[in-house]
Amino acid sequence: MTPSDHRDLTARCQELAAALPLPAPWDLQTFIAELAEARGRPIELRQVSTVDFDSPCGALVSLAGRDVIGYVTSTPLHEEHIILHEVGHLVCGHSDTRLADSPMVAALVPDLPRELVESVLGRSAFDATTEQEAELVASLYLYRAGRVPAPIRGVRKLDAKGGRTLRQIQETFDSARRRGPEKRR
Repeated sequence: MTPSDHRDLTARCQELAAALPLPAPWDLQTFIAELAEARGRPIELRQVSTVDFDSPCGALVSLAGRDVIGYVTSTPLHEEHIILHEVGHLVCGHSDTRLADSPMVAALVPDLPRELVESVLGRSAFDATTEQEAELVASLYLYRAGRVPAPIRGVRKLDAKGGRTLRQIQETFDSARRRGPEKRR
């Protein structure tokens, strides 16, 4: 990917991530419900406790009347990121069917024939452009929600009270960490 392509991808992802309002305070379930309403079709979240080692840790299965986002059991922040990665595929308009026979899809929609699956995308290969887009959109949502530091340079979010950016706040904590804990008297 050329630097120009990377800038274009970044700008597209920032635009897509900024287009959806986030609930305040942040709540993933509320965000998913509002996204489903905006899209005019239900989005189901399904946690999958075990899948094969080679399966992606998340998948988006689009059916005729709904989208199903599956994610493996993990830490709360990791689960949230997996779900938002799949949301990234949705808002970017990605479509594919190569994973239709995967164990993740079988775990998510076990009773449906393969031909009813319109598209399947999984969180697995971060080198493909679609995976980079979905990953960046997910990171931007988490950043806007105040859950993680900025994923790319040039992304700024003002702290409403002090007018400082979250990056400046993060740098404060990072510098304190480098100094180590203060000595007790």
